[in-house]
Amino acid sequence: MAGSITISYGSDSVAFTDFSGDDLPSSVLGQASLEFTQIGLGYAQGPARQQRKIWAIATYATPAEIATLNGIFTAWDTARSTSLNTSVVNIVDNLLREATNNVNIPIVTTTAFFTSPPTVSRVGRTNEVFLLSFGLTEV
Repeated sequence: MAGSITISYGSDSVAFTDFSGDDLPSSVLGQASLEFTQIGLGYAQGPARQQRKIWAIATYATPAEIATLNGIFTAWDTARSTSLNTSVVNIVDNLLREATNNVNIPIVTTTAFFTSPPTVSRVGRTNEVFLLSFGLTEV
């Protein structure tokens, strides 16, 4: 699968391209539902704004990529803990567009909040590639 998910905060940025599974790591949080009136007419129930996206990312990463993401997380968490309005990271997700080679699919560019911190696992017995996992929710 071609394409990437890029996470940035301030002047730091890191792009991930090598995900651990075949599923795309993004989806929609919650769902709208179809309700019916007493006379059987359908109407949509759900949030009054576009539904938020979530990313559950598990990617193979180098030590340098892990260090960059940890720096982004630390800076974001410091801003979050002091209640600054800058406590969101920027995301550019072009995985679906690149995976399908369809230029009509928009690139997702948005801001998000870490919903799970980065965790790292060693892959095999090397110290060159690791499995990095974290979660983000669109703001």
